[in-house]
Amino acid sequence: MRRKTLALYGKSRQDQNLTGIMNFMAEARMRGFGLLCHEKFAAYLSRFGENPDFIPPVFSGIPEADVAISFGGDGTFLRTARRLNNTEIPIAGVNTGNLGYLAHFSLDDTPLLLDGIKKKMLKIEPRKLIEVSGKGIPDDFLCCALNEIAILRDDSASMINVNVELDGFFLADYRADGLIVSTATGSTAYNLSVGGPILQPELDCMVLSPVSPHSLTLRPIVISGSSVLRLEMSSRTGSYRLSVDGYSVTMKEGHSLELKAAPYVVKLLSPHDDTFAASLREKLLWGRR
Repeated sequence: MRRKTLALYGKSRQDQNLTGIMNFMAEARMRGFGLLCHEKFAAYLSRFGENPDFIPPVFSGIPEADVAISFGGDGTFLRTARRLNNTEIPIAGVNTGNLGYLAHFSLDDTPLLLDGIKKKMLKIEPRKLIEVSGKGIPDDFLCCALNEIAILRDDSASMINVNVELDGFFLADYRADGLIVSTATGSTAYNLSVGGPILQPELDCMVLSPVSPHSLTLRPIVISGSSVLRLEMSSRTGSYRLSVDGYSVTMKEGHSLELKAAPYVVKLLSPHDDTFAASLREKLLWGRR
């Protein structure tokens, strides 16, 4: 039987978790897994520990791996998904950060996670992404978002106008600090902070949530995941910020953007007994006094 290979990713500011991460690698080797380590994470780990040979072989591009392990919070998970691009390699998030909506395991769950991968006993959740396209986007800018795509005002006190067409028909002209187009997965991220709804992450839909709208009648709305949005921006500065899962670029007005479902998904690994309701209760502290 071919041994499974794990590709390790992680944030570089988690000194308090180093012992747990090293124990994870030791446990994985004991169970017969092959290990690879992303170059940035390897550079961080190599500053600690007495034996540099303990660090797995390093990679920089797309790894030849069966599963990716992300040590960190949701930001680390998003970076991992971004680096894996359209490979659909399943990702298991080990939460060493804060809320961790996407990271369903802890370092204490190491045996559960490793045995689950080896015995194929984990749940695979396909998560939809949104893709943005249009003139002026740099060629090296990755345009698919697991959480959200945001159109934001540039460094100015002025609002921007975002004219939105939904499936070829005029929807609204948003005068606001920005507009967030979120996936169901991203409903608990930026979308939630501006008053958008919480959605079950398996839903095939998108949410449009304005940021500080000029008109209070412009409320968040949920649309079909198969919809196509066309956005045209205008502002006093002549520019705006396009943000894709927190990575942003300055764009000039004058060209429209098209947003639609991406042609691939992100596969998230979670325990079979993990539920959306339980996750919300734990992360949002519902029912606690």
